[in-house]
Amino acid sequence: MNLEDSVKDVIQQKLTDGTIEKIIAAKLEKGINDAMDDLFRSYGEIGKAIKGKVKAVMIPAIETYDFSNYIVKLDTVLTEIVNSTALIENKKLLENFKELMIEDNTKKIIKVSELFGKWCNYVAKEVDTDGLNVEFDDEPSYEDVDVTMTIEHEEGREWSNFQKANIIFECEHDEKMNILIPISRWTDIDGETWDTDFKQEPTINSLKYLSDFEIFLIKLKRNFCRIELDEETIEDDITPEAEPEATFN
Repeated sequence: MNLEDSVKDVIQQKLTDGTIEKIIAAKLEKGINDAMDDLFRSYGEIGKAIKGKVKAVMIPAIETYDFSNYIVKLDTVLTEIVNSTALIENKKLLENFKELMIEDNTKKIIKVSELFGKWCNYVAKEVDTDGLNVEFDDEPSYEDVDVTMTIEHEEGREWSNFQKANIIFECEHDEKMNILIPISRWTDIDGETWDTDFKQEPTINSLKYLSDFEIFLIKLKRNFCRIELDEETIEDDITPEAEPEATFN
């Protein structure tokens, strides 16, 4: 038997012993599985339908669910982790994380004068007292520091309803307290209130470096709280909370 006859015999055998049927069945099964996988993936038609139904049910449930009990549990776990690792010195990271986890959904509009008051409290707590004189009225205290709030409006197009401005808080004695808060609004939609464009996005690396006031601004933006400019300029004197160390002559 020559080679050609041998090949013909093998082909004839495979055609009659069910090999072809098995191959076709296997390929058909794989094709069906692949097609079903594509359908059920997020970009497939069935996947999209399932995703839409799940979102419709889960999002309202999550929005109305009270997670306050989990905040306590999360606080406990994080505290244990911090105390048991080299992160013990990163207390600020834990405090900022806890503060970001506590939502305040009641305030939808804040006046800029109230925002200035929040910042003044932060200045009183954190301002650098180096170089400040000590006053002796009722009891020793550091002299007041001068703080100001100004609104700087950016010049836009006359034909545009979009406006931008900056809220600027400045402490003459300690520039580290200074902060600029970009704001914007559509006059035909937003009326007299402004949206904060504060861009700070907390990460695990930056969290421990954020100030209390920056955390407050992040929560305002996350809560879609708008700002009402009830004042254009404010000046004030802030007494530092830090107490002078006793000296003996």
